[in-house]
Amino acid sequence: MTTSASNWEQADKAYQAHHTNCLLCISAGISRSSQTRCPAGQALWDTYNAAGMPPHFTWLNKGLKKP
Repeated sequence: MTTSASNWEQADKAYQAHHTNCLLCISAGISRSSQTRCPAGQALWDTYNAAGMPPHFTWLNKGLKKP
């Protein structure tokens, strides 16, 4: 999936703003498999993941090794 850097940045900022104030989402970020995010956090997380690869990890999309 190809998206613009601004879409990713917007999704990242929205999730991070929520995550820093939500104990459920903080816990889910730490434990990944054993905790779930709150409904609002999960919606933001889904949007973040749908926004594509972070612009600073474009080498992953090309199958290249990190420089």
